[in-house]
Amino acid sequence: MSRKKIHDFLTRNWGLKILAVILSIILWIVVVSVNDPIEKRNFTAKVSLENQETISEQGKYVSVADSSLSVTFRVSAHRSVMDRLSNSDFIATADLDYLDEDGKVPIQITCSAYSQAQVKIIGATHYLEVEVGKKQSKKFMINATTKGTPADGFAVKDTTVTPNVVTVEGPASIVKTIDHVSAVADVDGISEDVTEKVVPILYDSDNNEINTTRLTLSTTTVNVSVTMESVKTVPIEVSDPASSQLPDGVTIDSVTVDPDEASLVGTAENLNQISKIEIPFSVLDAASNDESFSTTIDITSYLPDGVNLSDDTKSNVTVKVNYKTETEKTVEVPTDNLTVKNLPDGYEAAFEDSTVSIVLTGYEDDLASVSDSELTGSVDASGLSEGEHKVSVELTLPDGVKAQNVSTKITITKRSDGDSN
Repeated sequence: MSRKKIHDFLTRNWGLKILAVILSIILWIVVVSVNDPIEKRNFTAKVSLENQETISEQGKYVSVADSSLSVTFRVSAHRSVMDRLSNSDFIATADLDYLDEDGKVPIQITCSAYSQAQVKIIGATHYLEVEVGKKQSKKFMINATTKGTPADGFAVKDTTVTPNVVTVEGPASIVKTIDHVSAVADVDGISEDVTEKVVPILYDSDNNEINTTRLTLSTTTVNVSVTMESVKTVPIEVSDPASSQLPDGVTIDSVTVDPDEASLVGTAENLNQISKIEIPFSVLDAASNDESFSTTIDITSYLPDGVNLSDDTKSNVTVKVNYKTETEKTVEVPTDNLTVKNLPDGYEAAFEDSTVSIVLTGYEDDLASVSDSELTGSVDASGLSEGEHKVSVELTLPDGVKAQNVSTKITITKRSDGDSN
């Protein structure tokens, strides 16, 4: 083809050529629309916050509910592109520099896999609602505690926590409610020293646990070290009193100790040397009390070296001393129960009265067992002649009961038949 023909082909019929191009484009669009149509779908992306330091530098905090840290949006793209998209291809950011007075931050959504021309975010602008308030930072000592029951024969001797201080930062409205911080180690079934990594727990003044999701702690875990020691339970007793340690005329009825046993801790070697805790009776100062009494005694003074009371045992016990004091009881003993001893041969004796009144002394429980009609005794007629005589009465009494001196009258007469007695 000559140059002239080429020139004529390129320069003539411009209108037809432009029309051809337009028709070609339209035809391409139609073909694409049929074979690769535009579709719309919903996607969800996690929202990340930007420029949080701007809020922090103002001494404030920004808080967002976990449920708000994601956004669902609608996307428009050709099917060929849409089928290759996933949630991970989208980035959602909320720039806190654009925080408005209502606590709303616009969310910018972009596609990392395709251009804006290929993938379009459609619909209204999405907003993230945040809470902004005063921020507070405060340090707290961490208390090391334990839970559970150690193995038999063992007890917790000591607990330490490392680190022992935690800095808590967050909304002032929450931080000011913190009363104490505890780190709790589980010692259930433990018989040897252990170190556990535990999460410190924040409590308010009512001992309710505080939710830490909106707080930042300088340390999220601490080490609690627990030292164990042997434990032994022994009885608590009071030594027997000497007679000089009691008031005159008083006898011990009972001595009780409350509680009557104690849990001791120490090395196995030291615990093997003690079988009981004995309180000397002398420390009760019983001689100055003529009636039953109670007193409080600190038993730590009576523990050997290397042995201590366990945490759940109180050092003070109550000692109650019950005295038995003598009392009196008057009995009417029938004279028929009395025999006349050493009566001369050929004589007989008759009592003037049918009963004799006798005052008995003794402890109440001993006197309670004495019955008037069952008491027996005697009088002595040695050396007495015929006639009326006053004689002393001797009673046969149970142990612990004594009778005051008493006399009665008898009349001695010669037997009329002359028979010997």
